[in-house]
Amino acid sequence: MGLIDRYIDPKTEAILRIVIKKIVHRFPLSLCMIISTTILTYIFIFYEVLLAGWNVFIILIMTFLLAITTSFAFEYDTKDELMNLINIGVSPSDIFKIGIIRLLSISLIGYFIGIILAIIFPLSEIKNNMLFYSLLISIMLGMFPSLYSSLKSMQISLVGRIAFRPLMENIAPVILSVKELPHVKDYIEERLKEREDLVILSVNTKENSIEILCRYLGDTGRLTFVTLSSLGINPDESLKNDETLPIIGARVIVKEGSKTIIDYWEGKERKKSFISQSFQSYIQQLLIEYKVFKSKGRGFEFKSY
Repeated sequence: MGLIDRYIDPKTEAILRIVIKKIVHRFPLSLCMIISTTILTYIFIFYEVLLAGWNVFIILIMTFLLAITTSFAFEYDTKDELMNLINIGVSPSDIFKIGIIRLLSISLIGYFIGIILAIIFPLSEIKNNMLFYSLLISIMLGMFPSLYSSLKSMQISLVGRIAFRPLMENIAPVILSVKELPHVKDYIEERLKEREDLVILSVNTKENSIEILCRYLGDTGRLTFVTLSSLGINPDESLKNDETLPIIGARVIVKEGSKTIIDYWEGKERKKSFISQSFQSYIQQLLIEYKVFKSKGRGFEFKSY
């Protein structure tokens, strides 16, 4: 793992592991696809000797149907499995590319094995145009059958990225003092670490305010953390610098004797969005919890004389 870590970042490593796991899971069907492409390549190169008329097209159609079956077998078993890839930073375009490349690579493996067999066991003269046409057929078998499933996966990933669930909906006014800010900061940071749908970027105290920045993973944050942890990868380090995940921020502004103000935004443009508003509501709720459970001045002391 030491050599791999030098050249591959944690996110790419996680993506490769998940993709390889899927290919291994479908290994029997992948092997059938490789063998079929190998046989088709070999027969197509020497079709003048082995076959006559339209027989080669019958084999081509059979291999094409097998390629379609393989592409659907490589489709993600559940929507959650696909969302795991999304939440570790795989963009919709990457989801599409993975779907294409996965079947294309298997088809090309079969093509090159067929070429090797043709060189080792030639039945006639190997023509360059036959090599070129068989390569085109292998590429077509790797790309076209997987277009539908790849587009479907990309569509699900696009929908999943905007299907954010509110973090918290309760809102109530809170009054804090500037002296409480360090304790409030520690409490907020402690509670944010408990959430598996948030990755903390920074929690800083500035004069009379606390600024909080996080990346939001979405509904399947828990599954993402479990997946990355099971692969031996630190989820926080893997997802912290992932720019495909939205950044949400909030600033708690304290004024003595006045209600605490919470500003909120999403992204570098600091736009107001539904998810950033939900994050503001959640921070507001944490302030309420702090006053109830942690604040030294949360109750009254009665003295008997």
